[in-house]
Amino acid sequence: MERPAYTDADRNNFGPGPVQGHTGASAPLTDSDGLTSTDPPRESHAGQTAPTKAAVTDREKADLFCQTYAAVSRLPKRKQEDHAIKLSSRRAGKTCECGDTKEGFCSPFSRRELQHALSKLKPGKSPGPDMGSVMAPLLWLIYCNDLDEDINTNTTRSLYADDTALLATGPLLQACADQLQLDLDQVARWLDKWKVEASPSKCVFTTFSLHAKEVNGKVVPTLTFKGDQLAHEKNPTFLGLTLDSQLTFTNHIEEVKKRMAQRRCCLTALAGRSYGCDQATLRAAYIAYIRSVADYGAALYSTHAAPSVRARLEAEQHKCARVITGCIRLTNSETLITEAGLPPLAVRGWEIAAMEQERLVRLPPGDPARALTERHVRPRLKHRAHEAWQRARAEARRRGEPPPDPPSEDTALPFKPCFRRVSQWMAKEAGLADLPREPLALVPVQPPWTNPADAVTFRLSLPRATRRDDPPAVRKAAALEAIAMVNPDCTIWSDGSAKSGTRDGGGGALIQLHRENREVETLVPAGSVCSSMRAELAAMLAAFTCLLAQPGETRSRIKTCLLCTDSLSGLQLLQRGPEAQQLVLAVWAAMGSLGEQNTAIILQWVPGHADIAGNEAADRLANRAAAECAQSETPIDLASARTAIRQRAREMQATRAHRHPHPQPTPGLKDLPRWGQVTVSQLRTGHCPLARATLHRLELTPDPLCRECGAEDTVAYPASPFAIPVPSSVLEVPVHL
Repeated sequence: MERPAYTDADRNNFGPGPVQGHTGASAPLTDSDGLTSTDPPRESHAGQTAPTKAAVTDREKADLFCQTYAAVSRLPKRKQEDHAIKLSSRRAGKTCECGDTKEGFCSPFSRRELQHALSKLKPGKSPGPDMGSVMAPLLWLIYCNDLDEDINTNTTRSLYADDTALLATGPLLQACADQLQLDLDQVARWLDKWKVEASPSKCVFTTFSLHAKEVNGKVVPTLTFKGDQLAHEKNPTFLGLTLDSQLTFTNHIEEVKKRMAQRRCCLTALAGRSYGCDQATLRAAYIAYIRSVADYGAALYSTHAAPSVRARLEAEQHKCARVITGCIRLTNSETLITEAGLPPLAVRGWEIAAMEQERLVRLPPGDPARALTERHVRPRLKHRAHEAWQRARAEARRRGEPPPDPPSEDTALPFKPCFRRVSQWMAKEAGLADLPREPLALVPVQPPWTNPADAVTFRLSLPRATRRDDPPAVRKAAALEAIAMVNPDCTIWSDGSAKSGTRDGGGGALIQLHRENREVETLVPAGSVCSSMRAELAAMLAAFTCLLAQPGETRSRIKTCLLCTDSLSGLQLLQRGPEAQQLVLAVWAAMGSLGEQNTAIILQWVPGHADIAGNEAADRLANRAAAECAQSETPIDLASARTAIRQRAREMQATRAHRHPHPQPTPGLKDLPRWGQVTVSQLRTGHCPLARATLHRLELTPDPLCRECGAEDTVAYPASPFAIPVPSSVLEVPVHL
């Protein structure tokens, strides 16, 4: 879309009129080619007067403005004259044009005057800011913010940058078309009103239907936009996703597969057998450069597409896995991706969908995306894979055989998978069902200018550098030396604990009030699903909250507060400032309250498990909190939920890894050159060209028998040293290979 251009010739169309703002002042506008003033010029303290010469060119205007501003800025204060000017200004304009409500952008012109001036302008393309800057989309978002105000409330709208999409749903296709036609007419009126010219060639429409007589564009309604008939597109592209009438995403997956195949050429160039990179580097390159193409939009297309369609992308990932490991085509597919250390793209899609769903449910209640996620839709289409699995189980029970395993984890879904069902199922698998969610902190509560960073000191190191493998006595001495450098009125020892780092977390803190010679203990739950760092932050918040709850006389004695913790990552997170996390914001708010009471806060890192009395006491309190405190009512933050989902996806990947002949990693594999890693991977997966059985399957030898003993020559041959993991960095090929 194009915006109107304002030229010098069009400035006079605004005409003279009152300039109104929130100050209530008004003044006459004159011709833009000069500056006039009805008041005599004041003399500055230097004896100079403000310039009165009219300016014509842009340079003269700029110079005149600078001179006038410099002269005005040096004027002395005259209270009586200034007071009289204020009174006259208030009488001239008693209220702002917006009624002092400050709604929208309170312009010097009224809305009626602005519309009248814009109606006289000729539409033209404005140069505007650079397209690569952030100002271009930001200014357009402000300009078109009210584009959908008069659109039917039953129409779903999507506004992103300069793309606008409208969606109407109903039992009849023609009824949806009639509703969209009214909305298109309203959009056209908005464009004419605000002098915006649309691109008819880029405006298309499509239909989504499961009816046999309407599917795949068999029935095409007629829609017009500003007098032009819109073109019907069977497979439109919206925000990078190629859609189709039945939302099978077949065309989109084909396009993604083509792009992945093009980028695979770069991966192949890095994987030469004699000069290539190691497997870890190739795997990182694949994830960052190739799999990222499939990750975009995977929450939608991967959950909707049929397994047969998703298998096309899986085949492309298998090709990349063969490049990473050097395995040959005879290798089993699941064994291949396990050897490459990659999850199946289906599992990756479930993981992305569940993470996105957890983010959406934490949005504000009125957000359209959250409403769409929480919307209950009656399922209509059954899951064919689920029905086939149920028939196979019934047949196995009839024959007295053990029931077969499901072909895939999502086969347990009785209805056709979609984003909503798959994400909720995956969240349930991760143990997140029926747990309270912590809302997202989209906007920090504290303004930047109220940040209490001046009252907080971070000390993330010790006077003497230590290592984790140093003796506890050495690390304890360094920590006590750092603590002795401060003479605090209050010392807080905090610690957090979580089972397996992700479950049933708790925080504990020991508060030592040196002025009163007493100690206070506090326990706090961190949630059924949480990380160790979140438990640490919960312990810090509980300690500061307990300190603020002390009597006023106690708080007045605390001028310096020292908090000691062994969570270096928690202190680093706090050091970034009040970020968009509820717990981090709460900790900063508590420290700000202490700072307002003239309390200096020092956050000191100390090494853990160094036999420091205070740290050991806090560790015992944290373990008590994790075991005794009720966790079900503690909200789960987004980071902890994503960690739980990621862990469940890894468990699904590990379940499939059991089919690998050697699921355990081979010692010393990372130290081998590229050709050595390829050879070991081929031997681990059971198909290596060094064995005659593999060559026989490739039709390169007449038989698979060993020339020495006459037995079948395979990788799992009993006399072969490759039947077990290879620990040596030198591979010695036995005689019978």
